[in-house]
Amino acid sequence: MVISKKTVIQSFALMIIIAIVTSTTEAKTIGNPAMRTDEPKGCPPGSPPSCKMQPANPYTRGCEPSHRCRGD
Repeated sequence: MVISKKTVIQSFALMIIIAIVTSTTEAKTIGNPAMRTDEPKGCPPGSPPSCKMQPANPYTRGCEPSHRCRGD
């Protein structure tokens, strides 16, 4: 099996192009914001340190105590 000179040159050029492209791309790490310990959970990035997380489902009684809805 004979490889032509043209095929060898094309393969070499392709390897050079791939090497240039891979060396110029920036690799960024993928992080998980939920696992960061430097700020309270639920606060957007860059928020002040006094940020407090609001509960997702705050407790509500459902009716006023004066209505005696729950057999009080």
